[in-house]
Amino acid sequence: MAEPPSGLPGARPRRVYGNNGRGRHAAFHFSSPYKVITTKEGTRCTFSVSQGTLNPIEIDLEEETAGDFDSGTEILGLSPIGSSLAPEEVRSILSTRFLLDPQFKVTVDGISVTFSDVPQDQIQELKVDVKGLGIAIVRVLDSSRADRTSKQHGIAWWVNNRLVGEASWAAFVDKVIDGRKEEAKRYSFVVEATFLKPEDVLPDWSAFRDESANWKIAKPAIHERIRAELAELLSAKRSITRNQILQSQATKVQALPKLSQDRWTGMLDALIERCPSLGDTQIAQVMDILANMELAQSQYSLLDKLHGLSPNDLDSWNSLLEEWTIKAAKEALDEIARRLKLIEEIRQKTASTLTREVQDLQPLFGQSLWIFGPQFESIEFTSNKGMTRVVNQLFGLSEEGSLRRPDFVVLPDSTVGFYDRPSFDHEHNQSGVDTLIIVELKRPGVPLGSREKNQVWDYVKELRNKGLISSDTYVTGYLLGDSIEKQESEPLRVGDRTIIRPMLYNTFIGQAEKRMLNLHAKLMDAPFMIEALKAAEPVQADLLLDPTLQ
Repeated sequence: MAEPPSGLPGARPRRVYGNNGRGRHAAFHFSSPYKVITTKEGTRCTFSVSQGTLNPIEIDLEEETAGDFDSGTEILGLSPIGSSLAPEEVRSILSTRFLLDPQFKVTVDGISVTFSDVPQDQIQELKVDVKGLGIAIVRVLDSSRADRTSKQHGIAWWVNNRLVGEASWAAFVDKVIDGRKEEAKRYSFVVEATFLKPEDVLPDWSAFRDESANWKIAKPAIHERIRAELAELLSAKRSITRNQILQSQATKVQALPKLSQDRWTGMLDALIERCPSLGDTQIAQVMDILANMELAQSQYSLLDKLHGLSPNDLDSWNSLLEEWTIKAAKEALDEIARRLKLIEEIRQKTASTLTREVQDLQPLFGQSLWIFGPQFESIEFTSNKGMTRVVNQLFGLSEEGSLRRPDFVVLPDSTVGFYDRPSFDHEHNQSGVDTLIIVELKRPGVPLGSREKNQVWDYVKELRNKGLISSDTYVTGYLLGDSIEKQESEPLRVGDRTIIRPMLYNTFIGQAEKRMLNLHAKLMDAPFMIEALKAAEPVQADLLLDPTLQ
């Protein structure tokens, strides 16, 4: 609140409007530059305000004069910018916002703004019969659209043509309407009651006296009439809104089955009735969403999920949609979910008490090459069945046995998969194998040592002898198991294009989680992770019942 100058005895503190200095910019719409003359305690200062080059606004003190000047501030346009609005149009615009305090005078070209300037369709006069006291006149002002805030709206009580307290919706404790609602930022009420006297008001005119009998009778009666008028105004406005939404959504709603049409219309009526704080735009958006839900296969399951969200969750969801499109977010999250579920399934099946057939793991590892390193992220890596047949022949395995798993070799204590990426010549024709990944998974209990490394090297030599790869092919072999023999953790390197690495299952899983930024631990409560964890429970139960699996 701004205290009145000493030269105005009896004046009350005035609410300060503005906070961020936007008014200094707004003045440039009327004149650039402009002059400000302000006086306080007899000293008058004159400033020139212009649009700067280095700074948005440049303020220069032109003159400071001490004397016996009246307090006040005057803003003068030095180079007035013409307006297309006529003076009466300007007064009409200002009339619905600056008439709540009769002592606050606004003039346009020397003519004061009064109630007569309010357009006829934006002002209404009500007569309220207050039992035992008399008739009160209540003027209803409609600014035609909601402002950003309700600061210039509310209920103004006038006594002897003077404002009591401030115009607001929290009129002396009894709040008539939530100031955040749309109608609170659009409508104003001016109450003139001749039966209320200065003796019903506090000496500083900040409020009515609590003990005033007239005030105790007048306040509830007039507030109730204002509430009823707001409800009626809102009802009429909502009827227009309903018809507009029905018309705008007609094509989409007509495409719905009859039952869906009736349900959609019922939801529109319920929304308008039960959510009066929603604006026209928000209602139209909600009904458009509901129409789309009627057409969607999932229908209203999304509403069930939204219903369970906290206010903070809804804010987070809103922030997510501001930064992502639905398509982009779904693609990213689907890939994250796929990889995390894959890691969880590998974790379950590589545990010694859970693994019954090690070959069940090989298809999972074929989808997990990205875990070995970013160089194996390419989707061009595919399983090579021709190499599988060659290695089957190397071990003299039966054709019948190999056909059970044509994508990889099934050995008594392990399984071997071959995943290659093609090479291309200068004319962009495929010319062989550029990179080969060999993944051999050992059954839990089989330690990894030099014999196992050399066995992988034997695969490489056999593939070279058969002409399936050349000496130029980059070969990386991975041996995975639950243990490594002492002093055998170092990789086997043959030349500069072949390397064979032993690796523990636990190391592989840990590497996978790090490559996924440790999201596994952070997303344990996600529905897809809960589902993946539940899938392991029946396996655990089977193991308890079947001792041969231990």
